[in-house]
Amino acid sequence: MKKLTLALSAIAAAFSATASADVSVSGSASASYVSNAAATDNTDLIVGTNVGFAMSTTTAGGVGISASLAANLTPDSDVTAGSVSGGNSVTFTTGGATITVGDVELNDTPGSVGGAVGGIVGDNNSLNSNVGSGMIDDDGTGLKFSTAVGTSTLSLGYITNDSDNNHGVINETGEDSIMAASISMPMGMYTITVGMADSDTGESASGASVSAAMGGGTVVVGYSTQTTVVANADITTAGDTTIAGATYAMSLDADTAVKVGYQSQKDADSDSTTRVDASITRSLGGGASVYLDMRSLSGDAAVDGTAIGFGTTVSF
Repeated sequence: MKKLTLALSAIAAAFSATASADVSVSGSASASYVSNAAATDNTDLIVGTNVGFAMSTTTAGGVGISASLAANLTPDSDVTAGSVSGGNSVTFTTGGATITVGDVELNDTPGSVGGAVGGIVGDNNSLNSNVGSGMIDDDGTGLKFSTAVGTSTLSLGYITNDSDNNHGVINETGEDSIMAASISMPMGMYTITVGMADSDTGESASGASVSAAMGGGTVVVGYSTQTTVVANADITTAGDTTIAGATYAMSLDADTAVKVGYQSQKDADSDSTTRVDASITRSLGGGASVYLDMRSLSGDAAVDGTAIGFGTTVSF
């Protein structure tokens, strides 16, 4: 507690003088068709938009400070008005280190790979695995830190209150804290990433992934082990969940990219699933692109099958 208070005081003191500031605006929009895996009402026309405001400044001592705020019309549900997101964290950069304070999200499934589809199909496919994975909560009020250590990248994170976002009591009785750490290091033609996470709930996770150039593209292989608790919605027996997966991504030409993914999961209930992803994206220029995504799930699932989506995304 005292160490954390001193650290925050030191950060505030270091950033007291400002020299220059910048505010930028960007936006995006998407229009998509998704054939999901549901038994009924299984086709969707989905539109979403986003306008983001990025604010940054640099102190007289060369410390960068940034924050962001966005107005969204989410594509994941039907709404008549947009909402505001972001604005609940501030990021400081100095001496090759990055520190984020406020609402942070930690990686509670280190080593888990295999996802290849974009957010529209990823979030709107209606597939529902019975395998329980990940922590009950992986975000809240805390700090994240990353820095270069030689040729490696070290990342550390600590959430002191997983029930609040930008205003949380430190180490509040009845609320959980989470910590996570990872290091990514090049080793010859490979890049190896190792990570772990631990929560007051009794949940923990560890895993590793390896990436390498292969056949004109990049292959990533990963393995994750997670200790879950019965409070997880898909778990009736506390124990370990294991996830093994791989992705392969390559460019067919300057404007066309292909990515495929595979993931196998099994939990302490002996539920297991296999998931296969495929995606192709082509740039049209001017910030616009079109895509075709597919996700298939088989095994122990409340909803299995295949979901397919295609559409366009535009960055402004």
